[in-house]
Amino acid sequence: MKARTLLITTILSAVTILGVDACSSHSNTTAHAAPVGYPSGVNSTDKQNIAENFIGNINYARVALASYNGDRAERHIVEARNLITRMGNPAPVAHIESGRVVYDYDTDYKYHYFPIASGQVEVKKMSHGPIWARDKLAVTDAEVVYISIDLNSDKALKRLNDAEADIKSGDLKSADRQLAKLIDEMVTVDETTPLPVVKARDNIWLTRDFIAAGNYSGARYALKHADDALNEMQKDDTYETHYGEIANMRGEVKHLQNVIAKKDPTLMHKANVKLNSWWLELKGWSNNQ
Repeated sequence: MKARTLLITTILSAVTILGVDACSSHSNTTAHAAPVGYPSGVNSTDKQNIAENFIGNINYARVALASYNGDRAERHIVEARNLITRMGNPAPVAHIESGRVVYDYDTDYKYHYFPIASGQVEVKKMSHGPIWARDKLAVTDAEVVYISIDLNSDKALKRLNDAEADIKSGDLKSADRQLAKLIDEMVTVDETTPLPVVKARDNIWLTRDFIAAGNYSGARYALKHADDALNEMQKDDTYETHYGEIANMRGEVKHLQNVIAKKDPTLMHKANVKLNSWWLELKGWSNNQ
Protein backbone atom coordinates (compact mmCIF):
# COMPACT_ATOMS: atom_id res chain seq x y z
CA MET A 1 0.00 0.00 0.00
CA LYS A 2 1.34 3.38 -0.92
CA ALA A 3 1.05 5.66 2.05
CA ARG A 4 0.38 9.31 1.44
CA THR A 5 0.16 12.27 3.72
CA LEU A 6 -3.31 13.62 4.23
CA LEU A 7 -3.35 17.17 5.56
CA ILE A 8 -6.27 17.88 7.87
CA THR A 9 -6.27 21.46 9.11
CA THR A 10 -8.42 21.83 12.21
CA ILE A 11 -9.43 25.02 13.97
CA LEU A 12 -11.72 26.09 16.76
CA SER A 13 -14.78 27.92 15.54
CA ALA A 14 -15.63 31.32 16.95
CA VAL A 15 -19.19 30.08 17.20
CA THR A 16 -19.75 26.39 17.97
CA ILE A 17 -23.16 25.17 16.96
CA LEU A 18 -23.71 23.08 20.06
CA GLY A 19 -22.05 25.65 22.29
CA VAL A 20 -19.35 23.02 23.02
CA ASP A 21 -15.66 23.51 22.22
CA ALA A 22 -13.91 20.94 20.07
CA CYS A 23 -11.94 18.19 21.74
CA SER A 24 -8.66 19.60 23.00
CA SER A 25 -6.77 17.03 20.93
CA HIS A 26 -7.82 18.93 17.81
CA SER A 27 -5.11 21.53 17.28
CA ASN A 28 -5.59 25.16 16.28
CA THR A 29 -4.03 26.42 13.08
CA THR A 30 -1.47 29.21 13.28
CA ALA A 31 -2.73 32.64 12.28
CA HIS A 32 -0.94 34.35 9.40
CA ALA A 33 -1.03 37.85 7.96
CA ALA A 34 -4.14 38.73 5.96
CA PRO A 35 -3.70 37.64 2.30
CA VAL A 36 -3.89 40.28 -0.42
CA GLY A 37 -7.53 40.89 -1.31
CA TYR A 38 -8.85 40.24 2.21
CA PRO A 39 -10.07 42.93 4.58
CA SER A 40 -7.61 44.11 7.19
CA GLY A 41 -7.72 41.79 10.20
CA VAL A 42 -8.85 38.70 8.26
CA ASN A 43 -6.02 36.18 8.65
CA SER A 44 -5.82 32.61 7.38
CA THR A 45 -7.54 31.22 10.47
CA ASP A 46 -10.38 33.76 10.16
CA LYS A 47 -10.71 32.91 6.47
CA GLN A 48 -11.14 29.19 7.10
CA ASN A 49 -13.45 29.83 10.03
CA ILE A 50 -15.67 32.07 7.90
CA ALA A 51 -15.69 29.59 5.00
CA GLU A 52 -16.67 26.71 7.30
CA ASN A 53 -19.45 28.70 8.92
CA PHE A 54 -20.68 29.83 5.50
CA ILE A 55 -20.96 26.21 4.32
CA GLY A 56 -22.68 25.25 7.56
CA ASN A 57 -25.28 28.01 7.27
CA ILE A 58 -26.11 27.15 3.65
CA ASN A 59 -26.67 23.52 4.54
CA TYR A 60 -28.66 24.34 7.68
CA ALA A 61 -30.83 26.56 5.48
CA ARG A 62 -31.41 23.64 3.12
CA VAL A 63 -32.40 21.38 6.00
CA ALA A 64 -34.76 24.07 7.29
CA LEU A 65 -36.38 24.27 3.84
CA ALA A 66 -36.79 20.49 3.76
CA SER A 67 -38.49 20.82 7.15
CA TYR A 68 -40.84 23.47 5.71
CA ASN A 69 -39.35 26.17 7.94
CA GLY A 70 -38.81 29.13 5.63
CA ASP A 71 -38.27 31.63 8.46
CA ARG A 72 -35.36 29.66 9.89
CA ALA A 73 -33.90 29.16 6.42
CA GLU A 74 -33.99 32.91 5.87
CA ARG A 75 -32.08 33.52 9.09
CA HIS A 76 -29.32 31.19 7.93
CA ILE A 77 -29.24 32.94 4.55
CA VAL A 78 -28.86 36.32 6.27
CA GLU A 79 -25.98 34.94 8.33
CA ALA A 80 -24.34 33.50 5.20
CA ARG A 81 -24.60 36.92 3.52
CA ASN A 82 -22.99 38.58 6.54
CA LEU A 83 -20.12 36.10 6.39
CA ILE A 84 -19.46 37.00 2.74
CA THR A 85 -19.23 40.65 3.76
CA ARG A 86 -16.75 39.80 6.51
CA MET A 87 -14.58 37.77 4.17
CA GLY A 88 -14.33 40.39 1.44
CA ASN A 89 -12.75 39.07 -1.77
CA PRO A 90 -12.22 35.39 -0.89
CA ALA A 91 -9.57 32.96 -2.07
CA PRO A 92 -9.98 29.16 -2.09
CA VAL A 93 -9.81 27.33 1.24
CA ALA A 94 -8.66 23.70 1.09
CA HIS A 95 -8.65 20.56 3.23
CA ILE A 96 -11.78 21.12 5.29
CA GLU A 97 -12.96 18.06 7.18
CA SER A 98 -16.70 17.71 6.60
CA GLY A 99 -19.56 15.42 7.46
CA ARG A 100 -21.36 14.59 4.20
CA VAL A 101 -24.94 13.70 5.10
CA VAL A 102 -27.76 12.35 2.95
CA TYR A 103 -31.38 12.83 4.02
CA ASP A 104 -34.51 11.10 2.79
CA TYR A 105 -36.46 13.89 1.12
CA ASP A 106 -37.27 14.99 -2.42
CA THR A 107 -34.24 16.79 -3.83
CA ASP A 108 -32.01 16.48 -6.87
CA TYR A 109 -28.99 17.43 -4.74
CA LYS A 110 -28.61 14.79 -2.06
CA TYR A 111 -25.38 15.83 -0.34
CA HIS A 112 -25.31 18.19 2.66
CA TYR A 113 -21.95 19.27 4.07
CA PHE A 114 -21.38 20.11 7.73
CA PRO A 115 -17.75 21.02 8.52
CA ILE A 116 -16.72 19.17 11.67
CA ALA A 117 -13.24 20.58 12.29
CA SER A 118 -14.88 23.54 14.02
CA GLY A 119 -16.08 21.42 16.90
CA GLN A 120 -19.12 19.28 17.46
CA VAL A 121 -21.77 19.88 14.84
CA GLU A 122 -25.45 19.48 15.52
CA VAL A 123 -26.64 17.64 12.44
CA LYS A 124 -30.22 18.69 12.03
CA LYS A 125 -33.04 16.18 11.62
CA MET A 126 -35.82 16.10 9.08
CA SER A 127 -39.46 16.15 10.08
CA HIS A 128 -42.54 18.22 9.43
CA GLY A 129 -42.11 19.69 12.89
CA PRO A 130 -39.39 21.95 14.29
CA ILE A 131 -35.95 21.69 12.71
CA TRP A 132 -34.51 20.43 15.99
CA ALA A 133 -37.09 17.64 16.34
CA ARG A 134 -35.62 14.41 17.68
CA ASP A 135 -38.14 12.07 16.09
CA LYS A 136 -38.71 10.93 12.51
CA LEU A 137 -34.99 10.80 11.84
CA ALA A 138 -34.32 10.63 8.13
CA VAL A 139 -30.55 10.38 7.72
CA THR A 140 -29.85 7.74 5.04
CA ASP A 141 -26.05 8.03 4.96
CA ALA A 142 -23.25 9.94 6.67
CA GLU A 143 -19.48 9.88 6.34
CA VAL A 144 -16.44 12.13 6.54
CA VAL A 145 -15.10 13.69 3.35
CA TYR A 146 -12.53 16.40 2.71
CA ILE A 147 -13.58 19.46 0.76
CA SER A 148 -12.18 22.64 -0.74
CA ILE A 149 -14.23 25.83 -0.95
CA ASP A 150 -13.87 28.40 -3.71
CA LEU A 151 -16.34 31.15 -2.91
CA ASN A 152 -17.16 33.69 -5.61
CA SER A 153 -18.83 36.54 -3.74
CA ASP A 154 -20.91 37.87 -6.66
CA LYS A 155 -22.30 34.47 -7.65
CA ALA A 156 -22.92 33.52 -4.04
CA LEU A 157 -24.81 36.73 -3.32
CA LYS A 158 -27.01 36.22 -6.38
CA ARG A 159 -27.85 32.67 -5.32
CA LEU A 160 -28.61 33.82 -1.76
CA ASN A 161 -30.80 36.67 -2.98
CA ASP A 162 -32.68 34.40 -5.40
CA ALA A 163 -33.21 31.80 -2.67
CA GLU A 164 -34.51 34.46 -0.30
CA ALA A 165 -36.92 35.73 -2.96
CA ASP A 166 -38.15 32.17 -3.55
CA ILE A 167 -38.81 31.73 0.17
CA LYS A 168 -40.79 34.96 0.33
CA SER A 169 -42.89 33.77 -2.62
CA GLY A 170 -43.49 30.42 -0.94
CA ASP A 171 -41.45 28.33 -3.39
CA LEU A 172 -39.27 26.45 -0.91
CA LYS A 173 -38.22 23.77 -3.40
CA SER A 174 -36.83 26.40 -5.76
CA ALA A 175 -35.01 28.05 -2.85
CA ASP A 176 -33.42 24.69 -2.02
CA ARG A 177 -32.26 24.32 -5.63
CA GLN A 178 -30.61 27.74 -5.52
CA LEU A 179 -28.70 26.88 -2.35
CA ALA A 180 -27.80 23.40 -3.60
CA LYS A 181 -26.44 24.85 -6.86
CA LEU A 182 -24.39 27.30 -4.81
CA ILE A 183 -22.82 24.38 -2.93
CA ASP A 184 -22.15 22.56 -6.22
CA GLU A 185 -20.44 25.66 -7.60
CA MET A 186 -18.17 26.30 -4.63
CA VAL A 187 -17.42 22.88 -3.10
CA THR A 188 -14.97 20.34 -4.48
CA VAL A 189 -14.66 16.96 -2.77
CA ASP A 190 -11.21 15.39 -2.60
CA GLU A 191 -11.85 12.04 -4.27
CA THR A 192 -8.44 10.66 -3.28
CA THR A 193 -9.02 7.73 -0.95
CA PRO A 194 -7.64 8.54 2.50
CA LEU A 195 -5.62 6.03 4.47
CA PRO A 196 -8.07 3.58 6.07
CA VAL A 197 -6.81 4.48 9.55
CA VAL A 198 -7.62 8.15 8.84
CA LYS A 199 -11.04 7.19 7.45
CA ALA A 200 -11.78 5.06 10.53
CA ARG A 201 -10.54 7.75 12.93
CA ASP A 202 -12.55 10.57 11.39
CA ASN A 203 -15.78 8.59 11.05
CA ILE A 204 -15.46 7.66 14.72
CA TRP A 205 -15.36 11.41 15.44
CA LEU A 206 -18.43 11.96 13.25
CA THR A 207 -20.22 9.19 15.15
CA ARG A 208 -19.56 11.14 18.36
CA ASP A 209 -20.98 14.29 16.81
CA PHE A 210 -24.20 12.50 15.84
CA ILE A 211 -24.60 11.00 19.31
CA ALA A 212 -24.07 14.43 20.87
CA ALA A 213 -26.89 15.70 18.64
CA GLY A 214 -29.16 12.81 19.63
CA ASN A 215 -29.20 11.66 16.01
CA TYR A 216 -28.69 7.94 16.44
CA SER A 217 -29.48 6.95 12.86
CA GLY A 218 -26.71 9.24 11.65
CA ALA A 219 -24.37 7.77 14.27
CA ARG A 220 -24.97 4.26 12.99
CA TYR A 221 -24.19 5.23 9.39
CA ALA A 222 -20.98 7.00 10.38
CA LEU A 223 -19.97 4.03 12.53
CA LYS A 224 -20.59 1.70 9.59
CA HIS A 225 -18.13 3.72 7.47
CA ALA A 226 -15.63 3.48 10.33
CA ASP A 227 -16.08 -0.29 10.41
CA ASP A 228 -15.61 -0.50 6.63
CA ALA A 229 -12.26 1.25 7.10
CA LEU A 230 -11.30 -1.13 9.92
CA ASN A 231 -12.11 -4.01 7.58
CA GLU A 232 -9.68 -2.53 5.03
CA MET A 233 -7.04 -2.32 7.74
CA GLN A 234 -7.47 -6.01 8.58
CA LYS A 235 -6.54 -6.85 4.97
CA ASP A 236 -3.53 -4.51 4.82
CA ASP A 237 -0.07 -5.69 5.88
CA THR A 238 0.70 -2.10 6.93
CA TYR A 239 -1.42 -2.67 10.07
CA GLU A 240 -0.24 -6.22 10.79
CA THR A 241 1.03 -5.32 14.26
CA HIS A 242 -2.47 -4.04 15.13
CA TYR A 243 -4.51 -6.97 13.75
CA GLY A 244 -5.52 -8.19 17.23
CA GLU A 245 -6.57 -4.72 18.37
CA ILE A 246 -8.50 -4.13 15.14
CA ALA A 247 -10.37 -7.42 15.54
CA ASN A 248 -11.34 -6.50 19.10
CA MET A 249 -12.40 -3.02 18.02
CA ARG A 250 -14.61 -4.41 15.25
CA GLY A 251 -16.32 -6.74 17.71
CA GLU A 252 -17.00 -3.81 20.01
CA VAL A 253 -18.23 -1.73 17.06
CA LYS A 254 -20.84 -4.39 16.31
CA HIS A 255 -21.98 -4.30 19.94
CA LEU A 256 -22.08 -0.50 19.91
CA GLN A 257 -24.26 -0.53 16.78
CA ASN A 258 -26.84 -2.50 18.78
CA VAL A 259 -26.54 -0.08 21.73
CA ILE A 260 -27.09 2.94 19.47
CA ALA A 261 -30.07 1.23 17.80
CA LYS A 262 -31.84 1.20 21.18
CA LYS A 263 -31.71 5.04 21.23
CA ASP A 264 -31.38 4.97 24.99
CA PRO A 265 -29.78 8.24 26.20
CA THR A 266 -28.68 6.54 29.44
CA LEU A 267 -26.36 4.28 27.42
CA MET A 268 -24.84 7.05 25.35
CA HIS A 269 -22.30 8.22 27.93
CA LYS A 270 -20.60 4.83 27.93
CA ALA A 271 -20.78 4.79 24.13
CA ASN A 272 -19.10 8.20 23.99
CA VAL A 273 -16.31 7.08 26.32
CA LYS A 274 -15.69 4.06 24.12
CA LEU A 275 -15.68 6.14 20.93
CA ASN A 276 -13.23 8.59 22.47
CA SER A 277 -10.93 5.72 23.40
CA TRP A 278 -11.02 4.37 19.84
CA TRP A 279 -10.46 7.81 18.36
CA LEU A 280 -7.36 8.39 20.48
CA GLU A 281 -6.02 4.92 19.64
CA LEU A 282 -6.55 5.38 15.89
CA LYS A 283 -5.10 8.89 16.07
CA GLY A 284 -1.92 7.43 17.51
CA TRP A 285 -1.70 4.86 14.71
CA SER A 286 -2.33 7.47 12.01
CA ASN A 287 0.41 9.71 13.42
CA ASN A 288 2.86 6.86 12.82
CA GLN A 289 1.89 6.45 9.14
